[in-house]
Amino acid sequence: MRTAVVSMAMVFGAACASAPTAGPLGEGTVVHPGITFVDTAFPPRHAAVRLDQPGYVVLLLVAPGHSATLLFPADSVTPNQFPAGSHQIGYQIPGLLAETDSMRRERALPRQRDTSRLSTRARSSRTGTMAPLPSATPTFLLVVTSPQPLSHGRIMEKTVGVSIPLVETEALNAVGKAIKSTIANEPRDWAGFYRLIELRRQR
Repeated sequence: MRTAVVSMAMVFGAACASAPTAGPLGEGTVVHPGITFVDTAFPPRHAAVRLDQPGYVVLLLVAPGHSATLLFPADSVTPNQFPAGSHQIGYQIPGLLAETDSMRRERALPRQRDTSRLSTRARSSRTGTMAPLPSATPTFLLVVTSPQPLSHGRIMEKTVGVSIPLVETEALNAVGKAIKSTIANEPRDWAGFYRLIELRRQR
């Protein structure tokens, strides 16, 4: 009987550690945005974002235990201030993140005999580029909005190469708070919304 109780507690704890497939995040008085649509391409390239009030918007790909990748704005000159309403945002997920295991093996084969070259992971850590996502890693789109400017450069500083918690809810909140830390003035109000997506076609 005790074994059954312990097993049920472990299952309950694991369920609590995982995030739902979609939900709000945030602090302060900002109304939560929403991700109302993600296209069905592999990997997806467009999302519809709903804002109930004007604000600055950023969109990220969050992979718990791995990385947070800024998808929108793509650079420092792309405007990211929007009025209230529904907006379609285009983005490009880096191809390396969306690789299947078979694609990764095929790409690595020619390099196996060349011991003078660094592995993909070693090159990634030294150059600041990203390493491939393990196939079992869940991936979330996270939209964050604030009435204050959200700077492409500052967000890159706070997310590139930063360790992301393994637990899904902790990872999403950690990225949201990293975005908050880039807001220049108090009150640093922000709100977010996340949605689970598929990068690769499931076999």
